[in-house]
Amino acid sequence: MFSIYNNYENFIVAISEKKDGSMKLLPKSSVNFARNMENRKRFLEDKGINFDFLVSAEIVHGKEIKIVSAADGGKVIAGVDGLLTCEKNVFLSVTVADCLPIFLYEPKKQIIGILHAGWRGLEKNIISIAADKMRNELACVPENILAGIGPAICQKHFEVGEEVAKKFKDYPEAVLDEDEKIFLDLKRVAETQLINAGVKRENIEISRECVFELPDKYFSHRRDKLKEVEAVMAVIGIKNIF
Repeated sequence: MFSIYNNYENFIVAISEKKDGSMKLLPKSSVNFARNMENRKRFLEDKGINFDFLVSAEIVHGKEIKIVSAADGGKVIAGVDGLLTCEKNVFLSVTVADCLPIFLYEPKKQIIGILHAGWRGLEKNIISIAADKMRNELACVPENILAGIGPAICQKHFEVGEEVAKKFKDYPEAVLDEDEKIFLDLKRVAETQLINAGVKRENIEISRECVFELPDKYFSHRRDKLKEVEAVMAVIGIKNIF
């Protein structure tokens, strides 16, 4: 998916597609709970990942990030939109349906992370929080981080109100005011925040795919407007080959 990760053995970064089915985490009371769990298991098996090694972020459109370990395998971590680990055979996941999946990898120390970042998470500086946590708690050097910004809704289709646009006044290059409508470029905001957090520009790769414009490939909540959100799953991890 990202060329910056091509030279790393046993490193997995992946995102499901619409054909794989919805991966959205749902309450057990939902009629689609079992279906979505089966979709997740099947997708992971196709990637050679044991479902019991997966750690999932609940997704609350916030800024909380947790460092996890093998002991968290099979768990959904409540109240978080980001996960980090320094252990192998721990696979981190978030779900997205317009928002950004952001993959983080520090190859020297073998530290990985994944973030779910919509406008709310970006406005709350989830990226800088992740970088600080990697630096302060995992002894990671931000300049060594390789960051992949995955498929998400593009600026052309992400219209926002004036109250949201005001929250991004420090990112004028990401806000387009056109024909009395305002459009926000989430990928541009994320790139700027990564650079501000110490990640080198040349270590950032951005997917140009817009999920809104690819109805056969990705879910888009803004496009589909479904009562129950359908989403793809983004996964990152390092296999430990014995």
